[in-house]
Amino acid sequence: MPQYARDFITQVVMRADFVTGTAPIAGQVPEGVLSVLDDYPERTSLNRSRTEVHVQKAPQGPVRDTRTINFQEHNFWTAGRTVHAAVCSEYAFVAQRQYDGYAPLRTDFLGIVEALGTQFPGLRIKRLGMRYVNEIKLPEADAGPGLGADFWEHYVNPLLLGGLRFAANDGALARHICTTELNYGTDRATIRYGIFNGEYPRPNRKREFILDVDAYCQELMAPDAVPARLDDYHAAACQVFEAAVTDGLRARMNIG
Repeated sequence: MPQYARDFITQVVMRADFVTGTAPIAGQVPEGVLSVLDDYPERTSLNRSRTEVHVQKAPQGPVRDTRTINFQEHNFWTAGRTVHAAVCSEYAFVAQRQYDGYAPLRTDFLGIVEALGTQFPGLRIKRLGMRYVNEIKLPEADAGPGLGADFWEHYVNPLLLGGLRFAANDGALARHICTTELNYGTDRATIRYGIFNGEYPRPNRKREFILDVDAYCQELMAPDAVPARLDDYHAAACQVFEAAVTDGLRARMNIG
């Protein structure tokens, strides 16, 4: 994959959701897991809950069984809070806003998952995902004028701009976000793209285009299956980005 001197990534998340009961963390995080989080000195814990709904068939018709699951989420941050990790009985994730490459974040995430797998041999993952949020911001004067498709076609694949053309370019557009979902069997991808506009419902006045790629699977897996799948999702996210942008944006990102 190309290496860029500049990117537009504002958030990266790697997350594993566990089969309920297979990571029975009660109270404090096990020492074996804490040892892989030495570089995350800021720590706090929060009480969380989630609602689980099961629908069962019965002679009188469908019966809904609803229960609330309470758990404690343990949060960790690196110095300066540039990377956030969370561990609990329901999931584990690492999230970074000032992205400095795939390898270090991968190392931290896999360290957590592997440590949990060692502590709890029965650990099983029911959803694994990796998400990249790109906010393509081009406020520079030399990027050219405009806010609509005529501007963005220089930087974003024109196939993604049909809705912007439909909305015309009369300054009234307030928001335009599209979602495309891809199904490759066990592997899935959700791609959201368009103009989000942080000042919605006011008309958009900024040259900012969102490209949000979430690659994931909802398949039962053991911790040792995570590294290869994570690499696949990283490669898929990179391919989506490269297909979604033009050489005009690559020139601005300065291929190294």
